[in-house]
Amino acid sequence: MHSMATSTIDVNTISGMADSAIHGRILLCIIFLKVLNRGPLSGSSKTVFSEKHVQAMVEKQHRQMQLEDEFRYHQLRDAVADYHYHVLLENGHILEKQHGPKCAAITGYRPEEYAATPRLWIDLVHEGDRPAIERQIELVLSGEQPKPSEFRIRRKDGQLRWLRKLIIPYYDADGQLTAYDALLRDITETKLAQQSLRQSEENYRLLFDDDLTGDYLATPEGEILLCNRAFVDMFGFASQEQAVGSSLQDFYSDPYSWAAFIERIRDMGALDRFERITRRNDGKALHVVETVIGTFDEQGNLIRLKGYVFDDTHSRVENAKLRQRTIDLEEAVQQRTREIRAERSHLEAILDSALDAIISIDSQGVIQTINRSAERLFGYTRNEMINQNVSMLMPAPYSEEHDSYIKRYLQTGKPRILDSVRELVGRRKDGSTFPIEISITEVDHLQVFTGIVHDISERKQLQAHVLQIAEDEQRRIGQELHDGIGQELTGLALFAGTLVELLDAIPEESNEETARHLQTAEFSRLRALAARISSQLNETNVHVRRLAHGVMPVQIEPRGLQAALAELSASINTHPRVTCRFESSASVVLADNATATHLYRIAQEATSNSLRHSQATEISIILEGDEDYVVLEVNDNGIGIRPDKDGDQSNQGMGMGLRTMQYRCGVAGGTFHIEADPCGGTSIRCLVPTKLIKEC
Repeated sequence: MHSMATSTIDVNTISGMADSAIHGRILLCIIFLKVLNRGPLSGSSKTVFSEKHVQAMVEKQHRQMQLEDEFRYHQLRDAVADYHYHVLLENGHILEKQHGPKCAAITGYRPEEYAATPRLWIDLVHEGDRPAIERQIELVLSGEQPKPSEFRIRRKDGQLRWLRKLIIPYYDADGQLTAYDALLRDITETKLAQQSLRQSEENYRLLFDDDLTGDYLATPEGEILLCNRAFVDMFGFASQEQAVGSSLQDFYSDPYSWAAFIERIRDMGALDRFERITRRNDGKALHVVETVIGTFDEQGNLIRLKGYVFDDTHSRVENAKLRQRTIDLEEAVQQRTREIRAERSHLEAILDSALDAIISIDSQGVIQTINRSAERLFGYTRNEMINQNVSMLMPAPYSEEHDSYIKRYLQTGKPRILDSVRELVGRRKDGSTFPIEISITEVDHLQVFTGIVHDISERKQLQAHVLQIAEDEQRRIGQELHDGIGQELTGLALFAGTLVELLDAIPEESNEETARHLQTAEFSRLRALAARISSQLNETNVHVRRLAHGVMPVQIEPRGLQAALAELSASINTHPRVTCRFESSASVVLADNATATHLYRIAQEATSNSLRHSQATEISIILEGDEDYVVLEVNDNGIGIRPDKDGDQSNQGMGMGLRTMQYRCGVAGGTFHIEADPCGGTSIRCLVPTKLIKEC
């Protein structure tokens, strides 16, 4: 491979050198002839001889010079070309190509292979460069001098090589192109070097000019020697040309700070990511983060600064905004936390105000939350119940079954106790049990369950009381039938038997004397027996009617309730120290016997409480009605209702009676109110909506 310097010699240099040598020798010959012509020879013969002799000498010298020039040309050609080929032309067409022996080293093909395949040379040219080579050949054949071309070939072994091609044409005396030489040089390494240089330049551009960080090169005095586009934009310059030559000291508000800065660079060699406040070319303040590296000579003198500047202004502003947003967010979170706590407190207050126990559990049956009623109902404190299994509030076997219900629901999705009301048994802290009514629901498929527990002890007592009343009524009716009506019927049977015996004693055949004897002796007795039987039957009938009135006090008729209440008031008035007054509006018409019976029983229970517990002397029963309600009101002037403290037995009967009245009022669809006057007396009021009363 020849040196880079020899590759710059072209065909013009070679041709010029050859032509100047030939012309110089011809010029010497002409001068020599002129000298000879001035000599002693004279005459035409001498002149002719001399001219022939000189012409022969010139031709000989010309041939010798041509050989020498051709030798020099070949030397120069071999110096500037790694490989060449010669093309012979005839009438503008290629007649023959003669490839030099070095073609195999460059292309991998031997001369005989080119001779065997005339288009081999153009075929091995890279497809992308083939049109340019064909155009170059066309220019040569048309008589023009083409420029050197650079192109790629595919060697026989498959390698891709770069070649530089120079064409030297040959013309005859008439100026016709007769041949041309193609000088080729392998420039693959040069191309690779150029490509590497371009890649390095591109990398430099990517790393420096396209860097988003402002990069600069400056002197210790602050003069900017080089900078990238980011630096120009960051500091507000119009162009890189304007920035280069400016001073970095101009960006420091304090003139002494630059000297201190340079001193730190001399001491430390570099400053990594230090923050400072600077300003743009237009005076606008900037907050930057800068890394500066010092370059020192062999004596340790600072000769250059390399800086990398990052504009942190936007980041600082955003950080300030972020800090403010964080503060605002924290305040919002605190406000929301306060609101949630207030909502939680409000919700807890609502839950704690509920009379029923409200308990939430997780999927394992562990208690999560409770309200105060749960503490009051079961006797445990909140801390004793939270995080404990809910089975602690149930006796066996309910405690063993509860967890299996939850597991079965989570596995199958089929509820057995969810979304329904069930009666179970609860267990207090002291071990006592009591009846409860519980409804369990799932909270939004979160596998959290809420149970509402209602103590139904009073209901059970009321149900037992109602059953006891029914049993007592049945017992009273049975005793009335046995002791009253039964005895009376027994007496009537005896009287009837005696009457039969008297009648049987009368002879079948009687005379007037016998008849007269009966009229005077037995007639009065028979009359007395018949009177006693009639009287006893009337008493029995009264007893039966009283008994029937106890079973069905209100007659099945629209105004049966008024009649029953009037009779109740009349019966109370028989008491020696009590007066009872009944008032009723004419508009009250109650065709529903069941509702009328409940209202009568309420009035009966209320007056009974007034007589037995309130020690009342005046009682009033009022029945009123309008389009919306039927109102029953019972008032007395007794001692009123006393609070039941420490299990006061004197109020237990009255309390059960009140619950019975409430129960009956609820069954009728009404609302029950009871009020105690501070000065004494009790008022009981029952309101039944007319739309709930059945019409017969």
